[in-house]
Amino acid sequence: MANNQFPIPDFLQVAKDLRKLASRYAASESIKFFQDSFVKEGFTDTSFTKWDKSGSPLAGKRAMYKTGKLMQSFRKRQVTMDRIVIEADSEYADIHNSGGTITVTPQMQKFWWAQYYKFAGQVTFNVSKKKMANTKKNRSNNTKAEFCKKMALMKVGSKITIPQRQFMGHSQ
Repeated sequence: MANNQFPIPDFLQVAKDLRKLASRYAASESIKFFQDSFVKEGFTDTSFTKWDKSGSPLAGKRAMYKTGKLMQSFRKRQVTMDRIVIEADSEYADIHNSGGTITVTPQMQKFWWAQYYKFAGQVTFNVSKKKMANTKKNRSNNTKAEFCKKMALMKVGSKITIPQRQFMGHSQ
């Protein structure tokens, strides 16, 4: 009869390794959960809270998803067996998540004037009638240009209210 010797696994070590892996998986799932807020355009805690629509004509189809930088800024800051901490390291994450006010600066005015000239320059004119051509693109660009002009004409030091659009927080 052959003597087959199989090593007996260290079940305590296997359990410890599984707990470590479970916290890593939980951290990854937490990031996916917070990123899902951008897809659903709202935050889910005990119930779903939808974000308010933006009043800006520059806003895209989905709220807070122009470049995707904010959604991709989630990082695992601390992952232990007892605690998982996820952070959004984008510079503007906190103001969007909590809401608040920002102060108009000269740099902001410069930015909005540049945007105004960009959109105003895209408007096409009808040469024979010597006025703006009445096209859908022109109307859209004109609306965007007027919004940018309004923002550029705000006085330095005035306040702009950023509405709260919570995308992460303590969830039940």
